[in-house]
Amino acid sequence: MINRKIQFIIVSSVLLLFFALAISASADSMKIAVAATGPEKTAAISRQAARSPFFLFFDGKGNFLEAVKNPSKDIHGGAGQNAASLIAKKGATLIIAGNIGYKMKQALREYQIEYTKKTGVAYDVVQTIIQNK
Repeated sequence: MINRKIQFIIVSSVLLLFFALAISASADSMKIAVAATGPEKTAAISRQAARSPFFLFFDGKGNFLEAVKNPSKDIHGGAGQNAASLIAKKGATLIIAGNIGYKMKQALREYQIEYTKKTGVAYDVVQTIIQNK
């Protein structure tokens, strides 16, 4: 009888630990890209995703990781596909921008990257999104 209680407690503890780690890992695996007007985490969110001057990257806890100049900003064709490819290579699972064009939306779907339209300061919007998840 005592052995069964001990086994139950051990199994329950292991399962609880497993679920806690799984939840933590999913938050850590999230990476957010923000189309931004500048390289600072306090830059404004750009109105256009594919032609934004910069992409800012944040981890799943809202920590600013890096700013990357958008090489697709001034190209004449395929900016959406190129920008989506860059975002995917950086491991982002969500992009935030003021507007996302049709072709970029298609490319993001291919890479299984979610998108949302927002305006404001990049860092503040990221914090709000993380708090609401």
